[in-house]
Amino acid sequence: MVLREHFQQRKIESTFGSFRSLVPLNTPSGPQETESELESELLDQLAFAPGVYDLLTQPIIEYEVDGKRRTYTPDIIVQLHASGDLSAARYIIEVKRRADLIANASNYAAKFEAARRAADNLGAAFRIMDDIRIRTPYLRNARMLSQHLETDPEMVSVDILQDAVGHEAIKVADAIALMRQNCVEEPDARASIEQCVAWRRLTCDLSLEFGDHSVIRVRDLGERVLRLDDPILRSLDEADAA
Repeated sequence: MVLREHFQQRKIESTFGSFRSLVPLNTPSGPQETESELESELLDQLAFAPGVYDLLTQPIIEYEVDGKRRTYTPDIIVQLHASGDLSAARYIIEVKRRADLIANASNYAAKFEAARRAADNLGAAFRIMDDIRIRTPYLRNARMLSQHLETDPEMVSVDILQDAVGHEAIKVADAIALMRQNCVEEPDARASIEQCVAWRRLTCDLSLEFGDHSVIRVRDLGERVLRLDDPILRSLDEADAA
């Protein structure tokens, strides 16, 4: 489902002191406007996650309660690729600061109840993503590595590592040293490793800050990339909905 073909969007107006940003996404619905830095940060991570098909901000969702038509506009709607696991295929998301959620819990109760009804109507899961869940090392990793998704990866790192260590784990610094022994200069070795991590041909725990100390491993071609292997999708699946 291309989300922009199914949902109208609330226009984000510019006002004095407000935040408005256009996030350039390669997902089917294209670039999206956000009205908070947290929303932009979450979009960057979701767009990098391999299980995400499409994203849309400020979708206007129609649903009924006791025969009466209602509308609800969450911050983000996410459509995931088809999968054989049991996690949701679609999420509607409210983005809030945790301090705000705690201080204004009673004020948000009615809004979040509407969100749950709207989500149920779509067969989606409602989630609240706060700054603690959004501002993790994965944010930096996604922003650094996502540039490599714009081009096909240079597979030289996979070829050399597979010949040298098979599917055993190795630190990035050691992998670069190994590639230099095979006449691949450091900048090219590093770029190939980053590209292959971005394309998930090399596995890496991206919940930790990516760098020379990171542990990577050549992924077997028959090894499935599961949604919940990805830190932001795992966090989204585990996030509160109350």
